[in-house]
Amino acid sequence: MNQRIQITFHEPDSTFVAELEREDAPLASDLLWQILETPIVGRGVHAMYAGPALLVDIPGRHGEPRGGQIPVENESDRPEAGDILLVPPTPDDQVQTGEAAAVTVAIFYGEGGRPFTPEGWQPGVLVAKIAENIDALRETCRSARFDGAKEIVLAREVVAEEVDEAVLMADGASLGNPGPAGAGFIIMTPDGRPIAEGSIPLEPATVNEAEYRALIAGLHEALRLGITKIEARMDSQLVCRQLSGRYRVKAHNLKPLYEWACKLAGRFEGFRCLHLPREGNEQADALAGAAAKRAKEQYT
Repeated sequence: MNQRIQITFHEPDSTFVAELEREDAPLASDLLWQILETPIVGRGVHAMYAGPALLVDIPGRHGEPRGGQIPVENESDRPEAGDILLVPPTPDDQVQTGEAAAVTVAIFYGEGGRPFTPEGWQPGVLVAKIAENIDALRETCRSARFDGAKEIVLAREVVAEEVDEAVLMADGASLGNPGPAGAGFIIMTPDGRPIAEGSIPLEPATVNEAEYRALIAGLHEALRLGITKIEARMDSQLVCRQLSGRYRVKAHNLKPLYEWACKLAGRFEGFRCLHLPREGNEQADALAGAAAKRAKEQYT
């Protein structure tokens, strides 16, 4: 069976399909396939020195090797446009997040790149290739160079099963309020089985802005997965009550986010937002906190 993955950008809305290099990189292909058992939403950070390319850090909770150990196979020191490589994380990752280091996915859209690893200019593992729509990939990735990090979904091409109804746990974090921020979410079946998750570094924002961004990212992913009914659960009483109409949206910085969230919520057959205690949202809180720490490194 061919194993293919999807790379989806929300802005601009575009999707690219990559074929895993099963013959030349069987271990790395299995690793990436295992990591993407549930889709991951993150931020693609532009790395001109690397090719150019977009780098997406994989949170350290998806079965990836601890310490960033990548299988030594199918190494490439001159990736071309459309090549996808696995590279070790930067040496500061564990210091910044306080977590075990994971891996980084490098999406190349230029030619003659050299992926950067903690040991210096060294080859990474070529694990997949995008063969079609390279010009569109270049245009999409180049926009990150000028407009900043882009929200990216990494997922297997085909979802193993269709889920019509789901629960979305969402949370936001800000180191400074406002300050470097992060959005975290988990989408799960009603019986608690994870379907997808995201840990997204954000530009400096308030806690309330980050809460809305977490909800918005989760709703985007739920729509992409074809979910029709969703129950959002958040420990932000403000966001839940604004969405229910109990509170007016007075803050100018929240009005565009509120309207964005309402527009997405209206695309579901069923949507509601429930407030829950902070201790009931620990997983999403951890993903948001880790993303905020990565944002501190990116934006300061």
